[in-house]
Amino acid sequence: MKRLVFTFLAMFATVALSAQNVADYHNPAVEATERYMAGNAFQKDLLLYADMLLTTHPYYADAKHQNELLRSVDRYYKECGKITALPEFKLLLARIASSLNDGHTAISYWSDMNTIYPVRLAIDGNKSALVDVSSEEHRDLLGRRVTHINGRPLKRILSEAREIVSADNDVNFENLVKDYLMFTEFWSFLDMGGDCLSLRFDDGTVADVNPINRNTLRIAQLQSDTNHVTARRNVLFDYTIFDDEGICYLQFNQFADRVTHPQYAQLARFDSFVEQMMTEMKDRGVSTLVVDIQYNGGGNSSLGDVLLSWLYPIKELKRYGVDVRTSELLYARYPFYRDVTFDGKPLELGRIYDMWSFDHNRAQGVDEQIEIAQDSSRHIINYDAERIFRGNVIFVEGKESFSSAALLLTLARDNGIGTIVGEPSGGRPSHYGDLLYCTLPNTKTIATVSHKHFVRPNREAPDMDYLLPDVAIELGDASRDLLWEWIVRNYGKQRNAATKSEDDSYLWDTIYRPAMN
Repeated sequence: MKRLVFTFLAMFATVALSAQNVADYHNPAVEATERYMAGNAFQKDLLLYADMLLTTHPYYADAKHQNELLRSVDRYYKECGKITALPEFKLLLARIASSLNDGHTAISYWSDMNTIYPVRLAIDGNKSALVDVSSEEHRDLLGRRVTHINGRPLKRILSEAREIVSADNDVNFENLVKDYLMFTEFWSFLDMGGDCLSLRFDDGTVADVNPINRNTLRIAQLQSDTNHVTARRNVLFDYTIFDDEGICYLQFNQFADRVTHPQYAQLARFDSFVEQMMTEMKDRGVSTLVVDIQYNGGGNSSLGDVLLSWLYPIKELKRYGVDVRTSELLYARYPFYRDVTFDGKPLELGRIYDMWSFDHNRAQGVDEQIEIAQDSSRHIINYDAERIFRGNVIFVEGKESFSSAALLLTLARDNGIGTIVGEPSGGRPSHYGDLLYCTLPNTKTIATVSHKHFVRPNREAPDMDYLLPDVAIELGDASRDLLWEWIVRNYGKQRNAATKSEDDSYLWDTIYRPAMN
């Protein structure tokens, strides 16, 4: 049951954003135009949303891309003149956002996250979908393959959903949509809302599933994997040392700690945690470190620098290129950018800059640049080459490895650190990110937008939708822990666990926010 609880916490935490006081987006130049003043609330906010993208997102720094969006806005403006309900408007904006293939740029279109269909599908491409979670009342549906829903082929449903779900790639989309399809509201976005879901299975039989309040859900799921070494734990980070195998297994589930969230004093510091782990590994003769980030959706990437500093000389690390686009929205969120200079001059609005070329970065040493770049100077980086771990390093990636998690994996790949195993990542090696938030003032629609483009260290590598593992291993098999079997077979002897763990699951509802990665 632990896996589903974790998933729901991650999923429902995204709605917390709507309760925050996110500043309204305004541009006096747009609001003074005749078209804006003559428009309805939807048309006005469409113009502001388009302006926000055009002035903020790195993709639209290109004049060709700007012109493409401006031409589309004329069509969308006419459509908004016929819209009568807010969900229709949010759907239109969601289509615009999803076209960027940027999982960080999105529309918060949920208004009701309490009413759900108590069944979840495991999505894998356009094939029949496996029912992997259900309510106790529908336990008999577990393990069955769904081909149609409400008379519509699943393949068509997923194709239509892909047009309104912001995702970096198809792997990221599949990871998100399996949860979205539980919400009754999402089906209305697909123009398939109704009193129930009618599921048709590959044997031709049909079952109807009625909506319930999520707080009344009693969960049934396929055989639990909680006895697996690599089963998901409700902790931010946690390690186990297996003495007889000489293996340390680190499950790293979120790039968050007391430094990134100082309001939670009870959290551990990741830098202190890693130093303690490395000391214990040395004392107990560990020869292999497994870094499992298959469940990690991202967060503050400075935690990745902390870990890498214990695996590779940090001053020799080939780093990501970070392209920053300046905008009024950026200045409102990060006022210090107004004082940043390039070649002795203030930054120009709308321009993209290589962050490492800012005057203050060029004036600093490499070690100081790393901390300044991540805006996390309080983390302690290891600069002692004698303390670097020299054994085997195995990174585990999966569908949920997104944003900062994908960044860490790519840094490891491009610097030749360890071996990556598992499944393709949910994040792109080079990707947009670092979110800015705003509220469209006339409809109170909340939007997120990226203002940075992270370019992988190996610029010679082709642009890829996801990072492929060095060794493909199926993850999530409820009957066997194939990942751990492979690790022990190739790097260990026999299993004898000594565990170090502390449950901090109660913090997930406030800390784990994929929309903020």
